[in-house]
Amino acid sequence: MDLLYGFSLAVGAPLLLWFAFAGDAGADGPGGDGADSGPLSVISLSSVAFVLAFFGLSGLIGSATGTAAALVLVFAVVVGVVAGAMNTAAFSWLRRHSNSSDVADRELEGSIADVALPISSDHRGKIIVSKAGAREQMTAAPVDGSVIEPGERVVIVRVDRGVALVAPLGPDLELE
Repeated sequence: MDLLYGFSLAVGAPLLLWFAFAGDAGADGPGGDGADSGPLSVISLSSVAFVLAFFGLSGLIGSATGTAAALVLVFAVVVGVVAGAMNTAAFSWLRRHSNSSDVADRELEGSIADVALPISSDHRGKIIVSKAGAREQMTAAPVDGSVIEPGERVVIVRVDRGVALVAPLGPDLELE
């Protein structure tokens, strides 16, 4: 049984470290991206890692104490399942109660921005746009080939692959 506990810990612990330092611990499984990845899509990979790591660790500790093998197995299974369930519950709660400041490209269309670096058909410039309470810099290109200098105001016509296509905001169109 020690071999099974050791193997479980050897597989689960590196996965836990990966999730701790690389992120995306709750991205797969319930409430993730919605993609069905097969019969195990009900439980996230991070929860499986918790089950394996805690099953293996508690099994090895229980075996080292000289407790009966059947009792150690039951204890290890219970600890592993509880750890996995707590992980699933924690990430479900975080997903339900988190706010995202990500703004979709469509939401930026029609927004007014300030030019930070010159924009022309020869080279892209930078704009600063305020959306959802945050100021964001974006690469920008003119939609009509015009030259737009820093300090001028523009309107975002559309966003194409992360580049804002902008048009100068004439004095007759100022909204302030």
